[in-house]
Amino acid sequence: MDESIRSILENEIKMTMGCTDPGAIAFASSQAAAILDGDLKSIDIVLSKNIYKNAVYVGIPVIKKFGIEYAAILGAIIKKPELKLAVLGEVTQEMQNEVSDYLDRIPVKVVYSDIDEPLYISVTCRSDISYVNVVIMGDYDWIYHIEKNKEILYHSKPKKINERYFYEGWNFQNLFYNAVNGQIMDDKILKYEDINKKAATHAMSEETKKYIQNLAQLDYISVNDLSNLARIYVLNASKMRMSGERFQIVSVAGSGNLGILSILTVSAVCDALKKTQHERQTAICISILTSIYIKSQMNRLTVMCGTAVAGAAGAAAAITYLLGGGLEEAENAINTVIGSIGGMLCDGAKESCAFKVSFAAECAVISANMAMNKNGIRTGCGIITDDIDENIRNIGLINNLGMKEADNIMLEILSAQKK
Repeated sequence: MDESIRSILENEIKMTMGCTDPGAIAFASSQAAAILDGDLKSIDIVLSKNIYKNAVYVGIPVIKKFGIEYAAILGAIIKKPELKLAVLGEVTQEMQNEVSDYLDRIPVKVVYSDIDEPLYISVTCRSDISYVNVVIMGDYDWIYHIEKNKEILYHSKPKKINERYFYEGWNFQNLFYNAVNGQIMDDKILKYEDINKKAATHAMSEETKKYIQNLAQLDYISVNDLSNLARIYVLNASKMRMSGERFQIVSVAGSGNLGILSILTVSAVCDALKKTQHERQTAICISILTSIYIKSQMNRLTVMCGTAVAGAAGAAAAITYLLGGGLEEAENAINTVIGSIGGMLCDGAKESCAFKVSFAAECAVISANMAMNKNGIRTGCGIITDDIDENIRNIGLINNLGMKEADNIMLEILSAQKK
């Protein structure tokens, strides 16, 4: 495996419990509480606007309530910062029963700040005799600063995702051929698929199970059935995650839903078409790496639904491979995704994200099929040029620079609704 690509996979694929944003808040709170002297009396939280948007309405694992306050208080009770983004997986039934009492006794103040860094979390835990401030900046599990009673215990440079993962010379053609030729095979890929698939199959209705069983017996699977199966896998897994069910999820590029979309869309097609383990592994590699590449051009937290755009594009490229296509078809499929759902807005993390990513899964399958039939969005249409890498860079520019005011308006709407 190319070492730069291996490094990307190792750094961009992580285990999470629940939505990443409240998970990161719980991680920071857990770290602060673990160092604090004395009994916890209060928690003060300052967030970037993007983190606030993504954490305010999403379900917290096990307790199935939403709210930044719940994530912070649970992290402080658990006090296991070594678990990082999976810390909320330690929530017990006792905590579930008592969490409201904790919040009555321990006030949690949450504000958001108009700072330049899109991913910023500051949590300060206080007792009668001590305080500890923990700051996460740049990436969800990257602790930037720890201060206790005016003494700096730890300080580092903020992690810069775009600078770290934008490799000169790393382009889609190189990525695609490395994956197809087996130079980036990773045995962990199928384990990641199994983990996310457990969430997809949990609580699946008997009617849906019967539908999937019937598909498995068919000699020919229509595009409608392929896209429907992908939608079912992704919708179920994302609903489990966003509503607060206790499921570990393999995240990609800081997003559990991106892990779900990029892996399970391909998994559904492989299941329906009865693909070999090698084909399955190769296709999921193509999907994950393409998703990471596209997402790397955007800020870590996005104004558009970067998960839907990057995940659907990655899955579309992978599905063209499964259907017998090559580089040209994969590029055409990506162009169709970018040119059709690019710009889909992110209005914060919550249960309805499951619908966005499930629609994106359908888009991925349909775009791949269109590419195989020499259809789709042609170059010269809108933002689609004849250079796939330029198209990927452009969607990042639109998100990072062109949609800032849309984000501000979105936050005003969400804040008014919260009140």
